This record gives sequence, C-alpha cells and structure tokens, in this order.
Amino acid sequence: MSYATLMVHVDGDAELGGRVSVAAELAERYRAHLIGVAGWAPMSLFLAEQARNDAAQPDFHLQDMKTLLDQKGKQFYAAVRKLNGRAEWRSELDLPTEVVAREARAADLVIIGNERENRSPFRALDPGSVLLKAGRPVLVVPKGVASLSPKHVAIAWKDVREARRAVRDALPFLQEAETVMIVEVIESGEDRTSRGIKDVAAYLARHGIKTIAERLRPADVTVANSLLRLKDENISLIVSGAYGHSRLGEWAFGGVTHDLLAESPICCLFSY
Repeated sequence: MSYATLMVHVDGDAELGGRVSVAAELAERYRAHLIGVAGWAPMSLFLAEQARNDAAQPDFHLQDMKTLLDQKGKQFYAAVRKLNGRAEWRSELDLPTEVVAREARAADLVIIGNERENRSPFRALDPGSVLLKAGRPVLVVPKGVASLSPKHVAIAWKDVREARRAVRDALPFLQEAETVMIVEVIESGEDRTSRGIKDVAAYLARHGIKTIAERLRPADVTVANSLLRLKDENISLIVSGAYGHSRLGEWAFGGVTHDLLAESPICCLFSY
C-alpha cells in the first residue's frame, strides 16, 4: 500500500509555508501526484455561484480574488517544481473548508495546517470540520514544521472505529518507520485487560511492521497531554482516530482531537 495522490491546502492569507514543503517531500518519497488546493468565498455565496457560471462576470472584487488565487497557484508550482509535472493546482471561489472537503475525493491523503491564518470562514480553513467532512485521512502539520521523517511513529490507540481506520490509513508511514509505538492511555473506570494492543501489534506484524507496545496510565493529566509527551521520546508522527461522537461535544468540552489539533508540536494523522 502507498499513497498515489496527495492533496495540500494552500492558505490565501499566508506564505506557502512548511506544510507545502512536507507535502512535496512526501510526494517525492511515494512518487505520488500532488494537488494544491485553495478556496476563498465572497461575502455572498450567490456571487461565487454566478462567477462560476458566467465567465464575463464583471465584479472587480471577484476578479481580484481570482487573481490572488491564480498567484498562489504559480507560487505552488514554483515550490514543487522538483516533482517534474506530478503536480496540479485547483482553486475555487467558495468556502475553503468546503473546497478542501469536496476536492478530497481525488486524494489518498489530505494535508492541512492546524492554525487559521484568518478568522473569517470565507477565507480560512476550519481543521476540525475538514476532519469530519473529507472522508479521507488528514495529516495535520503544525506551524513551523517543514519536514516529516516518520522514523518513530506513535499510534494513539483506543478500541473505536476511528482508531482502527487510522491504523489502516497510516500503513504507508508505518511500513517505513524504524519503530512504531502503540500507546493506549487508560482512563479511570476503563477496562485494563483489553487485548486490543496485542491484536493491533499482530495486525501490523503481518504487514511487516515491528512495534513496541506500551500503555500509559495518566494520573492527573489529560489523555492529550499524555500523548503530547511523546515528543520527548523522539516521536515525529502521531496516528490517531478523530475521537468524539459529535463535533459540538468535542469543541464544547475539549476532547483528545481538539487538544491535539490545538497543541501538538508534531504532525498528526487523523482518520474519522
């Protein structure tokens, strides 16, 4: 298994940044096609629809937006020129979150940042919404990270659907890792006799992946904080399910996914 097509979100309000470098690096490693995608919605979505259907649309503001997106496309092509034609640019006058989620149909893996460069939903991507809407694994690259060498990978294991999918979706990373650590954070009241980790380790072993199984038992820290401490063990990638029964509950009460998105200094691959 490998990734044949990667997709990376390009923010219209910022420099291309580290995640485009990470995406280009991964595209080279996997010999994959790379799609850069951007969106910017007018304050009136009706104008966006009209612009798509009418090439002679006279609104100068819309034309300025198109010009900016075209410039981003040129910057993207310049940044990934080493891919020798295995790159493509897509942009639309629509909400960035909706554009990325919709275009994700073309990719095996979607790459986004964990911060909004602009607070306006018309111009900025909402990382949490992309996780729920894309239907693809999402690699979240924190600000300041410009390279990803997944030699040491941690799987944040929880015996739920999302975590099972994340393990499967991360196989290309896991197969090239030198070490894979399966981390199960046991919270109070949870079953400590589950055979989940052993089954996951056996599953990975059949894919030729060596693992180091470990269980963490937090005392007065959150699950997310226990996982974030993995950076001290030279972990460069966390593989996790996008946990939570509802997006509203995750954001309102603070969940593992929310905390990892907001605070992780290393890349995280999420599946939902």
